[in-house]
Amino acid sequence: MLRGLAALAVVLFHYRSYLVPDGADRTVPDSLFGWGGIGVDLFFVISGFIMVYVTDGKGYGLKTSASFIVNRLIRIVPMYYLILLVAFLTGGAMSTFHYADKVDNLISALTFRPYLQSPPPLYIESSGMYNVRWTLNYEIYFYMAFSLCLLVKPRLIVLAFWFALPVVVVYYLKGEFTLSAKGYAFDSVFARFLTNPIILEFGFGALAGFVYKKVSHYVEGKSALVPILIATAIGMAISTRELTAYNLLSGIAFSVLVLTFALYSNVVTRSFPQFLITLGNILFSLYLIHNPLAGFISGKVEKLLPGSMHGVPGFVALLTMSILVAYLTHHYIEVKLIQFLRKKLHTGRISALDGTPVS
Repeated sequence: MLRGLAALAVVLFHYRSYLVPDGADRTVPDSLFGWGGIGVDLFFVISGFIMVYVTDGKGYGLKTSASFIVNRLIRIVPMYYLILLVAFLTGGAMSTFHYADKVDNLISALTFRPYLQSPPPLYIESSGMYNVRWTLNYEIYFYMAFSLCLLVKPRLIVLAFWFALPVVVVYYLKGEFTLSAKGYAFDSVFARFLTNPIILEFGFGALAGFVYKKVSHYVEGKSALVPILIATAIGMAISTRELTAYNLLSGIAFSVLVLTFALYSNVVTRSFPQFLITLGNILFSLYLIHNPLAGFISGKVEKLLPGSMHGVPGFVALLTMSILVAYLTHHYIEVKLIQFLRKKLHTGRISALDGTPVS
């Protein structure tokens, strides 16, 4: 459900410009959905939580580490490359090679590599081809680091060391400390990326996962009052802009939300719309598809009916279409592709919690 809310928030954030004519003032759309980028913070927290959850009791060692990273890459990379190809073909394709900056952007997309010093924490062109991919750069990095933590038994200690190391190194080299996602002004793009404090949001989620495993047997979440109060408080803080996107305070708040919803999972699933579960299940397809799909559809339609996609009807049509296409893509391409690859590599099945919470 939380993944569904995060996915919807990000889509609304990206689609808000379709509420008004192209080039018009966006004050109203920004006030309505400008907060939606905060879904990224929730994605990262959920990712950290799930990684701890799905590896609990798996033991440690090379086999566990290898199995984990192979499963994660199968979950992300094939589908990502498929939609990247679609975005490439529908976004100008061969004209890309006429511009050096577009070639750099394409190489960055193919290799999950940040390549620009700004804007942080993206470190890719914010309006470039397939710009939503920036969160996957962090996801892949976190998966690689977590797989290394699975090599040894004291997983929590090693994971804590990994999160603390950039802070210590930066303070030693630059004498600075910040919790802002603006990060540190290193000359190297990779140094900026690897030390950006937004990575700590995975740690907040992982900590929530460890706490859940320790206390879930002692907590009987029978009342929806606690999760509703926490969700309402966070919602109000978002509406008043006290919690904003790419903000570690938001990550902390969301780690509390994720932990609470997990502890009260039975009552929460009965109290919230089931549509959010469906939306959460199709999250990855929706995340990958929504921007290329909107660009393609609006481009084609507005050639015939100029301005028709920029308004409330166009906004609703794109939102509906993106969810429908993501649902079909998830069921008939994403799941089948993953099942095929896992069967070939004997890496296991897809479970309800084996989704990839990305933005």
